[in-house]
Amino acid sequence: MHLHRLELEEFRLYRHLSLDLPASGIRAVGHNASGKSTLMEAIALLATMRSPRSSSDRELINWQSGIDYGVSPYARAVGNLLCLAGETQIEIGLQTDGGVEGPLKKSVKVDGRSVRALDAVGELKVVLFAPEDVALVSGSPSGRRRYLDLFISQIDRRYVRSLSRFNRIVEQRNSLLKSLAREGRQVSAGSVMTQMAFWNEELIVYGSYILARRLMICAALTELVRSRFNEFSEGGDLALSYRANVDVEIPGNAGVDVVVSLVHRVFESRLEEIRVDELRRGVSLIGPHRDDFELLLNNVAVGTYGSRGQQRLAVVALKLAEADLMANEAGEHPVILLDDVLSELDGTHRDRLLSAVSAAGAQLILTSTDQHLLEHDLLTALPLAIVTPGLIEVVG
Repeated sequence: MHLHRLELEEFRLYRHLSLDLPASGIRAVGHNASGKSTLMEAIALLATMRSPRSSSDRELINWQSGIDYGVSPYARAVGNLLCLAGETQIEIGLQTDGGVEGPLKKSVKVDGRSVRALDAVGELKVVLFAPEDVALVSGSPSGRRRYLDLFISQIDRRYVRSLSRFNRIVEQRNSLLKSLAREGRQVSAGSVMTQMAFWNEELIVYGSYILARRLMICAALTELVRSRFNEFSEGGDLALSYRANVDVEIPGNAGVDVVVSLVHRVFESRLEEIRVDELRRGVSLIGPHRDDFELLLNNVAVGTYGSRGQQRLAVVALKLAEADLMANEAGEHPVILLDDVLSELDGTHRDRLLSAVSAAGAQLILTSTDQHLLEHDLLTALPLAIVTPGLIEVVG
């Protein structure tokens, strides 16, 4: 899989950009705030329908756009990619209604046909390496859950649909629980049981699939993470541990339907156990929306006890494992995006990272503020582009 053309219009600082990308990839160098990370952001957005840098699509819009035409501010990103299934075009349009503070409309098209955003996730598959990824070991559980969701969504359409439905269910169920808690209703009351029954079943059905897939993915990632970490360090054994509040042991080599069934039974039982506490507190207390995972080095949490260097190498191993698993699941390599990460590593680990990503044969798109870092022997075959605010020029 590779992205062979990218077009941006009024996307942050890019007023108009048309960039042809070779199958092998490209090196991009530029000063800070020149637009290198925005380039990576746009490509990741086309893959996941969400920005890796912002929680709001509104921030992607150039607010000077539309003035010349008398229309509301807008942004547009188009990617043409070639994969095993053939050539595909993905287009994302953003436009406000009534100025900066107006409602935001998001439109998505695949091959010119309007689709829901969740149905376009994973048409393009990417793995993004960025300096802020260290938060995957030292940051909040919500960031780690978001990472897993974006990763799995690219390789499992059922997962992204289940996740969308589950998030709405949690919101509506929490609203009901808060209302019942305010009214001081008893959990044993028939009316309460009736009101909760529907949302409980929905929570279990969709939550069971999400948790089953996370458990299976994390089990597969653990072996890959261990192998990748050994390429970078002789300092121990790295493993990934998923922390579920619905405790399920999955048998080795079990299919997804078997795991979903196991999770369903345990989820249902746990929900019954805590129903009094949920009603008292007015919030959904268990489910994948409250889970977490951690990376363990020699059975010790890297995020808590690891050095900054160990944390960074652990994240690099995780990202490489993600690319490995995505290739295994999809049957083709994802696009690899390295956004100014070479400067975060010493020379030895920089060499090992570039050897690892080069060996995969995937399309490789790198950025850096230091051109010297992009002149590595493994990268010189890639065209070099100079990035200045709003412009990318391929020079060699």
